[in-house]
Amino acid sequence: MATIESRLQASHSALGEFLVVIEAERQTLAQGDVDALQAITAQKSALAARLAELDTQLDAALTAQNHPAGRPGVERWLGTLPAAGSQASRTTWTSILDLATKAKQANEINGRLIAARLQQNQQALDVLLNEGAESTTYGADGQRNSSAGRRTLGSA
Repeated sequence: MATIESRLQASHSALGEFLVVIEAERQTLAQGDVDALQAITAQKSALAARLAELDTQLDAALTAQNHPAGRPGVERWLGTLPAAGSQASRTTWTSILDLATKAKQANEINGRLIAARLQQNQQALDVLLNEGAESTTYGADGQRNSSAGRRTLGSA
């Protein structure tokens, strides 16, 4: 069975990769490159699955040593280490917490960018669909007024 320290190191590495992918996702969203976004989304999903797997492995390593799972278990495990030899583990754990916070914040920003992009697309679709719809207003002569409510989207 892998050690708690090796699971922490693996989680740290995977979180670093995940943060890089989230940053690439943000840049791709800003550029509007749909093809690149699909590849990044697949990579992000694979890394999220890997992180979940590493969490499960860490929990198993913790419980094998009679510690609770998750953050409380890691903190309890760190408390059992001798002070002289535990600095690297403590540094790794602190870095994991920092990377996880940054990844969460960056992912939330990306979510807001996606929501804004979806709203813009919906508004554009609404305008285009209204352009193609027949008008239900009538002019003074009793004929349909087909230009009522139309807006110019722009011209080249």
